[in-house]
Amino acid sequence: MNVLFATDGKPHSEKATKYAVEYAKRHEAKLFIVFVVSPKADEDKEKLIQNGMKVLERLKLEAVEKGVEATTLLEAGSPYEAIISASDRVKAEAIIVGTSGKTVLDRVLIGSVSEYVVRNSRCTVIVVK
Repeated sequence: MNVLFATDGKPHSEKATKYAVEYAKRHEAKLFIVFVVSPKADEDKEKLIQNGMKVLERLKLEAVEKGVEATTLLEAGSPYEAIISASDRVKAEAIIVGTSGKTVLDRVLIGSVSEYVVRNSRCTVIVVK
């Protein structure tokens, strides 16, 4: 079984990280951890990539320490599409995402990655709040 965990590495995603590792361990699944670099025009792409690599390495180590086989994926582009695409590539049976911590108004105005994934995924999606 393959499980995809999508994260932005921010503090609000720690609960989702713990859940993803425990879920993979309980189901004896391989955990794929994806971080999407989606730079805005004014952001330093190299800095974003470096940050993504650090986040992925830290989370992989956390999973391995718990006895979970983990693979990291650094993707570029729209988080919405990159998460769905990665889940298809690794043949994930489940996707785990955390909530972004945005307000209801933010979600209404700009949408939510987790909502998009729930609506467009071909597999089970678990949203950790």
